[in-house]
Amino acid sequence: MKKGILKLAALSVAAVLSVGLMAGCGEGSDDKLVMGTNAAFEPFEFTTTEGLVGEFDGIDVAIALELAKSMDKELVIEDMEFDGLLASVQTGKIDMAVAGMTIKEERLKSVDFSIPYYTATQVMVVAADNTDIAKAEDLKNGKKVGVVLGYTGDSIVTDDLAIAEENITRANRGVDVVQDVKNGKLDAVVIDSYTGKALAEKNGLKVIEDAEAFEAEEYAIAVAKGNTELLDAINTKLEEMLTSGKIEEIAQQYN
Repeated sequence: MKKGILKLAALSVAAVLSVGLMAGCGEGSDDKLVMGTNAAFEPFEFTTTEGLVGEFDGIDVAIALELAKSMDKELVIEDMEFDGLLASVQTGKIDMAVAGMTIKEERLKSVDFSIPYYTATQVMVVAADNTDIAKAEDLKNGKKVGVVLGYTGDSIVTDDLAIAEENITRANRGVDVVQDVKNGKLDAVVIDSYTGKALAEKNGLKVIEDAEAFEAEEYAIAVAKGNTELLDAINTKLEEMLTSGKIEEIAQQYN
C-alpha cells in the first residue's frame, strides 16, 4: 500500500474497552452475526464472482469476518441502500452497519458507534482535462455535482457548500456518479478519498483535494443503542486488530 493512503485511527479511546468477547453478543440468532452494508463502495465493500462471504468482498467485509470469527459466529451480509442502514440497525434487521460509515453527531442520536478504525476525508473526482475546478468553492459556480445519497459528500454539497438542488445528482452507488463525470454529464463528484481515488484511476479521471474545505472523518461500526455486549466485543477485537496491524494488512490486500 502506498504511504499515506490509509491512516489507521488513533487508539486513544482504548481505555473504554474492558469487557472480553462473549459468544452470545448481537441481536440476531445465537450463531449468526448480521452485517448491513451498501456493497457499492469499493474497496471497502463490493460484489464479485468469488467474494469473502458469498459475492461480497472488501476491506469492511474482511474486518467483519474477523469480528464474526472472534465471536464464534457465521457472518451474514445484507446489502441495502446506505440511507437505510441506521433504521435497519434500530429495528434489529441487522446487528451492525459496516459500510465506511462516518461518526456524526446526528447519527449518534439513533445508534452507538464503535471505536474508529479508519480516518478519511472527501475529494473531488473530475475529468482528467478539467482546469476550472481547483477547490471546493469552485463547485458553487454552476457546476453539476454528483454525490452518493446519505454519504458525507451529500451533506457537504447540500449544507456546507449550499449547491443549488438542480445542480446536484444523487445516486445509490459511487460508481454511477463517477461514470457520469466520465461521460460528461457531471462536472465533479464529491466522495470519500480512498474510494474516489480508486474510481478515478479506474476511469481515467483525476482527484482534487481541498484540505481547507474537507475535514478528516472517522469510520466506525454502528450498533443498536444500548447493545453494550455487542459493542464491547466489537471494540475489543478492533483494538486488537489495530494494535497488531491486522487492519493495515487487510487494506494492503485491496490496494
